[in-house]
Amino acid sequence: MSYAEQGSKAPPPRMSTAAKADSMTVEDAIKLASEGRLRMPSFQRPFRWEAADRRALIDSIYRGYPVGTLLLWKNPPADTEVGRPLAAVGDHRAPGDQYLVIDGQQRLTTLWEGLGRKPSPKESAIVFDVERETVQTRFLTPDELLPRAPSADGEGLPQVPLYLVLDAALLSEWVPQWLSLEDRRRYYELGKRIREYRLGLYVVEGADIEALRHVFDRVNTTGKPMRRDEVFDALIGSRISKDGATGLALVNARLSDLGFGALETSTILKAFEAIRGAQVGRLDPRDLDVADAEADLVRTADALRATIELLRDVAHIPHVAVRPYELPLVVLARFFALHRAPTERSRILLRRWFWRGSLGERLGGASGSMQQHVDDVTEDEDASVQALLHRTGAPSEILLDDWSHTACASVASARGKMLVCALLARQPRDLVTGERLEASELFRDGSTNLMRPIVVRESSKSSPRGVVNKLLHPVGPKGPRQLILECTDEAALVSHGIDGDAHDALRQGRLEEFYERRSEILRRSTQAFFERHAELSRDDTPSLAALTRRSA
Repeated sequence: MSYAEQGSKAPPPRMSTAAKADSMTVEDAIKLASEGRLRMPSFQRPFRWEAADRRALIDSIYRGYPVGTLLLWKNPPADTEVGRPLAAVGDHRAPGDQYLVIDGQQRLTTLWEGLGRKPSPKESAIVFDVERETVQTRFLTPDELLPRAPSADGEGLPQVPLYLVLDAALLSEWVPQWLSLEDRRRYYELGKRIREYRLGLYVVEGADIEALRHVFDRVNTTGKPMRRDEVFDALIGSRISKDGATGLALVNARLSDLGFGALETSTILKAFEAIRGAQVGRLDPRDLDVADAEADLVRTADALRATIELLRDVAHIPHVAVRPYELPLVVLARFFALHRAPTERSRILLRRWFWRGSLGERLGGASGSMQQHVDDVTEDEDASVQALLHRTGAPSEILLDDWSHTACASVASARGKMLVCALLARQPRDLVTGERLEASELFRDGSTNLMRPIVVRESSKSSPRGVVNKLLHPVGPKGPRQLILECTDEAALVSHGIDGDAHDALRQGRLEEFYERRSEILRRSTQAFFERHAELSRDDTPSLAALTRRSA
């Protein structure tokens, strides 16, 4: 059957000759660019790397790290639109093989801009600090742009502009003779390492522009980049190990006895940043000292332990699987890192902040919102709590009685998770054994399929969406409806919002009556749960002791 008959798009074009694995030195790549023989096709995206990305590439080359594979189209047909040259050489192209860059634009542009040409006085250049073995970006002095060998007036070894290192003779003239032979060799070794570094590449010949467009699309859209927490563990966490756990997993290992479930490592990293006072989401692991990072991971674990205890015991969020938002975990971790033993009044107010913010949908959104909340937490305990409460808005704007909206919420949504917390507060029981269902056991295997429909949809009216037709119960051989009908334990049934009238209605097939009766029971208990935790009508002032301290 053809693609057209299957209703699919036509298959992508096939290259007549498979791409060949090869390599070239950095020096050769810069030479190709300077001769106008390395060009960018029109479908290439704009250059997007920032200074940190450019420094990281050069640093990786110096250290011999892999920097990815280039993909070049060798000698495209004469009628191919060849796009712009990598180097600013106009339309000049030296004789010899010509190449279009299919993948590797950011890397090759960085190499050309940083190594292949002299920067202008108004742009920053890439320099190398030989003494500290670091790559930096800064503006060059007039002497560095000449170039001439630096004098002995400065402190330490002079930083070398990297546009000098590809020409061994030019670098030799620049290296100061007043340096020791050993120090001069460090500069020569730097130049040699960069010039001779071999870039891995694939070379394509005999293809057409459409095939290369498909290649470009696949190279740039398939696969998943490493997440920030994966980068942290690769660079830092892998060097920290205790009790069989490494890196960010060390935190979860220290919290496992709480029965709250494993936190996402991305959340742990944000908490780690918050307690350090760093901007959340912007940490560069390469700037960390391993010993300091290990100490701060322990601090993060301690702060998250106090956070979980507050959420579990005071706010009644029994498991990470039903926490509505990530933000409170990060913000409270910073709070408990600064205030290890807050007053009981602060704990009560933090519960109100959590539930008001959750019900008012003030704790989600962009990373900027998380940073604002983190910045609210200072060394002043009472001021921190008041600032957080202020972000929830006026209590009168928070609605607790919108049952129709709440009852139909997806259990995967923030509001749906709040509703599950209210159901768990009813202390539901196993309909077979009568034993109380513990959240730590319900979600032990990470199951998210514990809210199953009681009545499978038979018509648009017989099976409403939402919690009224869902049963929170471990999965077993029997379906939810059968479990309910066979259960004779009235207390167990009531714990799921099913009284005698609702039970009889379901048994006799009076589904609308069953839904109506159960809806009313769950509405009352859920609203009471939200009111008890948000305390919208209560006074939010700090404790009397705190007010006394302020007036003193």
